[in-house]
Amino acid sequence: MEKSKKNILVPTDFSRVADYALQHAVRVSEVVGESITLLNVVSNASEIGAVTEKLNQIAESTFQKHSIKPRVSVAVGDIPDEIARVSEEINASLVIMGSMSVKGKENLSGLRTLSVITKAKVPFVTIQEPPINRRYDNIVFPIDFTIENKEKHGWISYFCDFYVSKFHLIKPNISDPELVAKIDLNMASAVRYLDEKGAKYSIYTVPGENSYQEEILDLAVNIRADLIVVMTARVTDKSIFVLEPHEQFIIGNAGHIPVMSINPR
Repeated sequence: MEKSKKNILVPTDFSRVADYALQHAVRVSEVVGESITLLNVVSNASEIGAVTEKLNQIAESTFQKHSIKPRVSVAVGDIPDEIARVSEEINASLVIMGSMSVKGKENLSGLRTLSVITKAKVPFVTIQEPPINRRYDNIVFPIDFTIENKEKHGWISYFCDFYVSKFHLIKPNISDPELVAKIDLNMASAVRYLDEKGAKYSIYTVPGENSYQEEILDLAVNIRADLIVVMTARVTDKSIFVLEPHEQFIIGNAGHIPVMSINPR
């Protein structure tokens, strides 16, 4: 993974939860050394001047507090489209965005946050609360049977390069032989990446007493996870991605734990 000339994109609507996202971005920036770009999307070009001034005030305040001064950007148009476009334009490594609208939701269908997640080509980190820890030291990787699941294993290198992370690989409790075989293949792929990087990891099989997504969140809370990594799925049109219901549930109910959503390439 390229370490230079990358940026962390933080879309903001000037809300409290958007400030939480900026706090998370600052902590990531302090570790990985990437610049932060603050973005606001407006519906009319006449708003650009006033919005730019507000962004500059936030950037200056951030510099005074953390010695990191975000760049500022204002775009005109549709919010999901512009976030996706700007993330490519600035060579973003991550989009970190606060979204109070997802809090407690089991289904994100129809929410703007879902549209943004499934359009951005770079990983999207959803924030609901302020950061608790400074680093991503305990990372939860749910393992399922989909082909796309293997793609997030490449991010193991990113976390190993910048963090001393321990990975918690979680398997569902199922008995279908065909699905078990697919999950075992994905698990073997993850373990291979981890062994190559000399990373620490643990493997868990959930009890199967509740839904997989509920048990993932229970385990994440119990181990004090700093991040949960999920994958979207590619539909027939390769340019369209969807979040399956269990991933939507995780994003909506993760609370203080950030959730990284990765679109397969």
